[in-house]
Amino acid sequence: MKKQLLYTLAVLFIGLTATAQIDRSKMPESGPTPEINMGKPYTFELKNGLQVLVVEDSKLPVINMSLSLDNPPIIEGDKAGVQSLTSSIMGKGTSKTPKNDFNEKVDYLGLRVFVNANGGFASGLSKYKEDIFSMFTEAALYPNFTEEELKLERDNLIQGLKSGENSAASIAGKVRGALVYGKDHAAGEFATVESVESVTLDDVKNFYNTYFKPSRGFLVISGDITKKEAKKLAKKYFDKQWEEGLAPKAQLPAVQDLAERQINFVDVPNAVQTELAVMHVSDLKMNDPDYHAAVLANYILGGGFNSYVNMNLREEHGWTYGARTSLGSGRNYKSTFRATTKVRNEVTDSAVVEIFKEINRLKTEDVDPVVLENAKAKFLGSFIMQSEDKEVVADRAVTIRTNNLPEDFYKNFIKNINAVTVADVKRVANKYLKPEQARIVLVGKASDVLENLEKMKIDGLPVDIKFFDKEANPTERPSTVEVPEGLTAQNVLDNYIAAIGGKEAVQGIKDVNTFSAYTSPMGELILGVKRAQGDKWSQSIKMGGREVNKQVYLDGKATVGAMGQSQELSGKMLELVKDQALFFPELYHADKATLAGAQRLGDNNVYIIKWSDTKKSFYDTESGLLVGEEVVSMGPQGEVTTILKYSDYEEYNGVKFPTVMVQPMMGQELKFETKDLKVNTGLKDSDF
Repeated sequence: MKKQLLYTLAVLFIGLTATAQIDRSKMPESGPTPEINMGKPYTFELKNGLQVLVVEDSKLPVINMSLSLDNPPIIEGDKAGVQSLTSSIMGKGTSKTPKNDFNEKVDYLGLRVFVNANGGFASGLSKYKEDIFSMFTEAALYPNFTEEELKLERDNLIQGLKSGENSAASIAGKVRGALVYGKDHAAGEFATVESVESVTLDDVKNFYNTYFKPSRGFLVISGDITKKEAKKLAKKYFDKQWEEGLAPKAQLPAVQDLAERQINFVDVPNAVQTELAVMHVSDLKMNDPDYHAAVLANYILGGGFNSYVNMNLREEHGWTYGARTSLGSGRNYKSTFRATTKVRNEVTDSAVVEIFKEINRLKTEDVDPVVLENAKAKFLGSFIMQSEDKEVVADRAVTIRTNNLPEDFYKNFIKNINAVTVADVKRVANKYLKPEQARIVLVGKASDVLENLEKMKIDGLPVDIKFFDKEANPTERPSTVEVPEGLTAQNVLDNYIAAIGGKEAVQGIKDVNTFSAYTSPMGELILGVKRAQGDKWSQSIKMGGREVNKQVYLDGKATVGAMGQSQELSGKMLELVKDQALFFPELYHADKATLAGAQRLGDNNVYIIKWSDTKKSFYDTESGLLVGEEVVSMGPQGEVTTILKYSDYEEYNGVKFPTVMVQPMMGQELKFETKDLKVNTGLKDSDF
């Protein structure tokens, strides 16, 4: 017992002594940066053009193999989705072995076998290496394309597309590429329900036969297998059974940045947060001398947890769970720079401003040397850990070949990252980051975020907003005003009548005669409008004392004339004038009104009343007053839609009338101000 006690005390003393020797107030010094001895995989080429890379590693009794066809970008066009369907069907049995029997053998041997339209992978115990090669090539080279499997996978894909129709994240995932590259580009097109439904079994077979070709591909084999065994099995299963061939190369449209910064907005009314992406085209290539400095600059900006963007949006403001940036290095076409995050609706505009602030910070301020060194350490830490994986070693060998890199690219990677200076970071930031030409893609709830975005300024300037639907097609500005539950068209009309004086006062108005003027450098433009009960109406425009246009609606007939000549209207043109002639329609024609929603009109939130296909009226949600009308008229080129705006109401005979009307014409807004307004003057038919 005494001996045991002495032993325990001795151990305790040693532990206390060791602890006392550690100064925990100082950060331990880093050891020397490890050297990465990449080595070279054993490489050979099969007769069909397939490049094979072998990395021996006998530490574990397993082998892994991956096949990458390295095809050029594929444009699917009106059959978008055929590549996905082809991939989904592949591996569901083969033309040699039924699906259940094939899967049972894979499970019995404990293998992993996966194939798709771009290649695949397989792995298992090395004692089953022959089976691994055999089953992988059978799945890849002898797929069993059937109508039954096509229907199953097509239904699954369509269901997935439909389930994502109202998901902001799903919508953002497809529209971002479409907006940057265009829907006719391989990086911009996406599958739709219609395109997937059009895919036939022949389409799937043709796609496979056209694009599943070996002559540009790479087969990577790693694990417990010798070079000799790998070469023998590769020839047996991948050369003799697979004829040479190249997939066709599509002609891709050119990709260019915007001339100036722009917001692309997609309205998703049920979105509880905004999917935010700041994007522009990236000219970076992996073989550029700037590559190492550029990827490190991006890491500082938004590549890691402690990055500028993440620390700002997440840590400082608490607007998001995470924000990241990426700077792509395209090979077949230009890639993109992206800053992405999800933020609460109410801070969408603020988050956009802060992202640009951090981009400009990287471009204009020297990065703190300590921040730079920490970024190098963390960035290289991930690189070094990955380098311990033999599969990664082989994959990097493929990357060297496909990106035209020097053979020592990865061997010198650590040295090149460590060589990046503070000046390098600022230099490449200014070269590769183009915030002035960025596309800000926002997918969210318009009623929560749009009005603030329209007021937002970046670098002191407002940002133009373009609107798109969920399929990346241009569309109109979405409504940002919600219609209260239970509100009807009659409620809106009643509120208007009450706002201008009440029903009794309006009923006392028998006719209205108005003269308004707009003064231009060319002279004064006089607008005269007469209205009377019974929908009697005339409108004349005079310039320099001469009548240049007059329209009349009386007793169901409409005429238009000028310079003493007149013509009776019929058909659609008659209906257009008839709509304009309605006398206080809110009171006398309420049965024609339909509540068509709500929106923003200038500085007003308005309810929309639709009278016909050619006329809408806009009533302020607060005051109830009529503040605008959308009317259709006939011009030389056909129908022309015009929005008239009304303001400055004044009372005449107990009823309020607008005294200012703004009308767009020839690229400018004409402001007509009322010079004279008379009511109940006893207008006769002859006055029209």
